[in-house]
Amino acid sequence: MGIVATIPEKCKHCYSCVRECPARAIKVIHGQAMVIAELCVACGHCVRLCTQGAKRVEDAVTPVRHLLLSGGSVIACLAPSFPVAFPGVDPGRVISALRRLGFAEVWEVAFGAELIAREYAKLARKAMQDGRPVISTACPAIVSYVTKYLPALTDALAPVVSPMVAVARAIKQQFDAGVRVVFIGPCIAKKAEVCESEVRGIVDAALTYDELSTMLAEAAIDPAKEQPSRFDGPLCYLGRSLPISGGLLRTAGFHADILENSVLVTEGKDRALPALRELAAGSGRARLFDMLFCEGCINGPKMPAPASAVARKEALIDWIHEHNRYTVRKELAESLAAFDRLDLSRKFERDTVVLPQPTEEEIAETLKQMRKFTPADQLNCGSCGYASCREKAIAVRQGFAEIDMCLPFMVEELEATVARLQRSDRELESTQDRLVQTERLASMGQISAGVAHEINNPLSTILLYTHLLLKRHREGDPEAEDIQMILSEATRCRSIMRGLLDFARQSRVVKASTDLGAVMRAVAADFSLKVQGTGMAVRAEVADDLPEAMLDAEQIRQMLSNLVQNGLDACSGRGEVTVSAGLGADGQSVVIRVRDTGCGMPPEVQSQIFTPFYTTKQLGKGTGMGMSIVYGVVKMHAGDISVESSPGSGTTFHIRLPLERASGPN
Repeated sequence: MGIVATIPEKCKHCYSCVRECPARAIKVIHGQAMVIAELCVACGHCVRLCTQGAKRVEDAVTPVRHLLLSGGSVIACLAPSFPVAFPGVDPGRVISALRRLGFAEVWEVAFGAELIAREYAKLARKAMQDGRPVISTACPAIVSYVTKYLPALTDALAPVVSPMVAVARAIKQQFDAGVRVVFIGPCIAKKAEVCESEVRGIVDAALTYDELSTMLAEAAIDPAKEQPSRFDGPLCYLGRSLPISGGLLRTAGFHADILENSVLVTEGKDRALPALRELAAGSGRARLFDMLFCEGCINGPKMPAPASAVARKEALIDWIHEHNRYTVRKELAESLAAFDRLDLSRKFERDTVVLPQPTEEEIAETLKQMRKFTPADQLNCGSCGYASCREKAIAVRQGFAEIDMCLPFMVEELEATVARLQRSDRELESTQDRLVQTERLASMGQISAGVAHEINNPLSTILLYTHLLLKRHREGDPEAEDIQMILSEATRCRSIMRGLLDFARQSRVVKASTDLGAVMRAVAADFSLKVQGTGMAVRAEVADDLPEAMLDAEQIRQMLSNLVQNGLDACSGRGEVTVSAGLGADGQSVVIRVRDTGCGMPPEVQSQIFTPFYTTKQLGKGTGMGMSIVYGVVKMHAGDISVESSPGSGTTFHIRLPLERASGPN
């Protein structure tokens, strides 16, 4: 793991770090933005902008705690931006808090700036004479970016250590080599710098301000309650302006003039990096470059103060003016003279990053996979973290990005998936309905076979002898009317049997314009005659606005008859069955209700009421096919049926049939 890493469980597919990483050191794996240590310059920009806290920075608290407990002498080097990191707290109290934490002495990193300022003064004069550019190396993120991504500029890096390393070397010179040095500041890149081979072992650890706050809190030390004290080590002067853009050159005695092209002072990745690229391309006339990756160290990635950049700068300048008045120039000169022989040089090696470049054909193929078939399809919206669709396609080919990072692509995929699921759902629902209907009809086929065998033969015999009896009686004979009634009902039974057989064979219903109200009233009238004098009653309630509909009148009558008979059976000799009908709320259906005041049904009976041959009646009292026929008739009319019942509260069947109106004449 590098200095900065991703916490996968916190990464929320926002790709903001991909969008903002100046080194393109983020690789998306299964939607997680992972930091590639070899490519990272440790600028900490992704850490600062990640609102989910999904970036982890290498911990220095544990090793520093071990150093303080080891018994040896440990000296803290405090970055000059520290007064801004503890707003409202006197800087002298912070120094005292560090001593209470266990540090033997507290030195200013600003003294390191004073030391290297003399070297920069020499380099600047030489650059102006021979025209060779010089890039300041106080910012480790700038140095890392140059060596990795602009290796041609490596020789332009000032061969001078950073202020942190300079003050650490001064400490090692003044004390024995066994003294330990801990840097404290707002910079994450310092954690990487202390590990570089050229300066390894000079600084033992780099703490950020929030890590320092953690250690103070664990030790129950409140800086605001400490007594103010001064720094150890040599005094400083303009070196304290190091956190401000141009502070290093100001310490070296240079005053940048806005009308001067030979000196460029700039800050922030959006200004510093383009300037470096222009220098690498050979454009521009500047020869001395003072650059900070952040917008000044007072805006470093681990600067905890919530104040604005302007307020931070003002606070630091106030502190500089307040404490510089205690500095005697002669004493500063004497302090610097004591380290005249201190080695402040260093070398920089190229650490070139070479990424495979895809061919135009590969880029075009990837664009097609992203649904970018024409230039007009390339929205360049930046939602994936890349400035253009082409950059994203190149990153996909290089293995840094995934195709589904593209928001428009994902929206299109989601829409297509939803459409497919909707079609599949409709097809599944239709298939399920057909399967259920097929099962019901198959059951009806079994029923019809048994009915045909058991009833058709005796029914034919009844019809034959009824015709013979009718021939023996003359017209007007009272018995002839009774025989005619037998013949009519037997003929109707045969018609019902034929309808049942046709229904079982999935034949079409024979729809015709039907007065549903008339059918219901006829059924109610027939049953009213049958139950007359029994203590039961059958009533029909038909809405006045019920129109005629395309129905199979015979099947509807059969359905209603079965329901009414079922209700009468449930009443057990006392009660009422009501048949009602009206338009549905949608105006496109008719709702039929058959309600009885009988004994009702428990849930376990309701769940099987439409199952063929299922009956609760005594043996010989029912075949269990009545409700199955009802269900089949409803489904053959593309309708729905449900039952509402509870023991002792009667039963109501709800039937909804689509309202197909008869078409008028052309």
